Amino acid sequence: MKAILIAMSVVAVPASASASDCSSGSGDILKLNSWSAAARDERSTNVSFTLENVTDRTIQMVDGTVWFEDALGQSVGGIAITPDVALASGAVFDQKSLMAGYDRLVKARKQDVKAISCIDAVLYEDGTRQEFK
Repeated sequence: MKAILIAMSVVAVPASASASDCSSGSGDILKLNSWSAAARDERSTNVSFTLENVTDRTIQMVDGTVWFEDALGQSVGGIAITPDVALASGAVFDQKSLMAGYDRLVKARKQDVKAISCIDAVLYEDGTRQEFK
């Protein structure tokens, strides 16, 4: 059975950055399985996503971002992944974030939004560090 970890976050990545900035990162470490967004009030959006450790090693820490952009390539924004994941191989991680300025994720059709995980670095349980920058 896969372990499920849940984290709450309110860390945003600067709006000037975008999914295209992932060219130096890796999406092959934590696979983005799903995401959702719901309005909390006029100014904030609850954004949730599920990541899966698709490596054969336990990840202790991660430096990464989940990026969202529309079908025209315009950045909606990025959400930093909680760094202290301690995620076994094959395990999934649910992160819930309360974000300001992410109302487009609610307004746009889901098929018109591209979401990707971009991992810049990981620390494995054995102390090995791997960077993708």
